[in-house]
Amino acid sequence: MRTYYVRPRCDGGYGAGDGTSYENAWNGVEAVDWRAMAAGEPAQLWVCGDPQGPGGFMTVFVEMSYLESSPRPLSRRESPQPV
Repeated sequence: MRTYYVRPRCDGGYGAGDGTSYENAWNGVEAVDWRAMAAGEPAQLWVCGDPQGPGGFMTVFVEMSYLESSPRPLSRRESPQPV
């Protein structure tokens, strides 16, 4: 399984900013490359805490198959239902 990292947005970003390690994490959730997450083998996203607050990680699993196999696009008001 591939692991990607996202850290809180900051002005300088993090290393290469490609999400492949803690040091090269994506700079804020808006920078997550969802296509990279969906490509290839399963992936997990580690959401890292604010360096100024409590430390630690939260693992987020994203199921892309529902969105890709949906018979119609979701409207902005809809969201996938938990399984």
